[in-house]
Amino acid sequence: MLSLGDGIRRAYARRLLRLVGVSVVGQAISVSVASYSAAPTIIDSGTVITRLPQEVYAALSGAVAEAMKGRGAVPALAFSILDTCFRGSLRRLAVPAVEMVFQDGTTLRLAAANVMIDVDEETTFLAFASAGRVAINDNKLQETFSLNFI
Repeated sequence: MLSLGDGIRRAYARRLLRLVGVSVVGQAISVSVASYSAAPTIIDSGTVITRLPQEVYAALSGAVAEAMKGRGAVPALAFSILDTCFRGSLRRLAVPAVEMVFQDGTTLRLAAANVMIDVDEETTFLAFASAGRVAINDNKLQETFSLNFI
């Protein structure tokens, strides 16, 4: 079993993020505060899908699915680990606003292209999945932001 000991934590200290909230269409998702720290969160430009602690992901997925349904989106079959999918392409779907809030008060309002990814011209999926031992903010999430590592 992988354990994130002090050595690994120190090595990733500059890449650790403290996610403290997520909202969909201005509504905070309903999860316990502790669920955000269920797994350490790193920023990684080599990963394509953002991984969130399981409880956070489940709430985000449910909130996005509900918002998409309210906008007329039709669910599609799951694709690999991506279980929140819709018929249609990103440019034709009305993607709900998603915001991520970090411990320092920074709020990232994600563009539609940060939230969803086209599998093909007929299927789009939520660009998030459930994390294992480590949550990851990926390069898809970072595409429309300038990041400075200090």
